[in-house]
Amino acid sequence: MEDLVKCPNCGKDVNPESVLCPFCGGRIGDDKILGTPICPRCRVSLELKRRDEIGINVCPQCKGLWLNRGDFNVITAESRVYQEEKLNKEYSRPPLPGKIEYIPCAKCSKLMVRKNYAHISGVIIDECARHGIWLDNGELEKIRQFILDGGLEKAQFDDIEKNRQELKELAEKVNDTAFTHKLIHFWNWKRWFFGS
Repeated sequence: MEDLVKCPNCGKDVNPESVLCPFCGGRIGDDKILGTPICPRCRVSLELKRRDEIGINVCPQCKGLWLNRGDFNVITAESRVYQEEKLNKEYSRPPLPGKIEYIPCAKCSKLMVRKNYAHISGVIIDECARHGIWLDNGELEKIRQFILDGGLEKAQFDDIEKNRQELKELAEKVNDTAFTHKLIHFWNWKRWFFGS
């Protein structure tokens, strides 16, 4: 087992693999982060570009993008997308990649999680829970087109339908359990089995 480290926020001993301190909720281990993010594909330093108030790190070779979670949420906010873009064509979901490849975080070099944006878009993004999101060249435009074409509403409707179906199944199980409970208590089983 690894040695415990002190939380930089509250000073309590915690597991060094933890992202957040279980005592105070502060971030742990961010002191090991590289200063300049490195492209997970080309392994070169990313260049910081400004888009309004958002800082986007761009790879000079593959044109991939690195954003922290807050900036990603701002740049993909529905209101922002609708203000800045026009729907030129209907969104068509790209085919899922045949080969699954996990890439390292641009900051901490740990392998990132691959996620299908909004569960149905078909745009696979790479995400580090601590540091941010990597988008390959063209993926930000695909995500914004997906949002513009009503993709988030479709995803929300799918989630609502899934929840409705789960609630229906749960209600059926509860009704079956209640019926069995009533049946057991309606009959005096001791009298049935023992004849008394």
